[in-house]
Amino acid sequence: MSDKPDSGEFEDTEDFEYSPNYTTVPEVFHSFTEEGPFSKCTMCDRALLDDGTPYLIHKAFHRGEVIFEYAMCLPCRAKMQEELSAESLERINAYMDQYHIEDRSESLLAEHGTEVAPWISHCVISGKPIEGEDEYHYYAFCDGPDLVFNGLPMALAGGVDEELNELLSKQTRDRLDGFVDEQFGLPPELRKPIKGSPILI
Repeated sequence: MSDKPDSGEFEDTEDFEYSPNYTTVPEVFHSFTEEGPFSKCTMCDRALLDDGTPYLIHKAFHRGEVIFEYAMCLPCRAKMQEELSAESLERINAYMDQYHIEDRSESLLAEHGTEVAPWISHCVISGKPIEGEDEYHYYAFCDGPDLVFNGLPMALAGGVDEELNELLSKQTRDRLDGFVDEQFGLPPELRKPIKGSPILI
């Protein structure tokens, strides 16, 4: 990433402790289909692993199995958001703001550093442990080969899907359903838990 400090940048500041807010993308956020880190945007095939290339990762699980995943570069995310209703985006943003997602970073970094597991061990909305949930979702923000701690990574339990889905207009639900169908072609038994999932954060 372009803002990573030079190794000697702080050597004259004896009392300063530098705590990095990034780490190499861990295996839990690797691509199931690529069997390694996501190397390209799911939508446009843009290469992702160069420093200075920001992107989002979303992985959805059903009973411990990955049922869909994607990495989306920020230009593709912006393009998709343009297709969604402004009302839906405002409602989702207001809903998520209640949980102070970005404010998690300071305390979690202080307590756990760049260990990813504590960030995704519980649903950020309900506080419920992810372990034992039938459906759950992991989200991360990355830059090239690194996962960045900026409120993300986080986990959402499947039970919050319906709450989020109720905030969406029909236009937005139809577009997100289309995205799932276009990209993943899920079997019918898996479409319902995923189509209600929060595709974009």
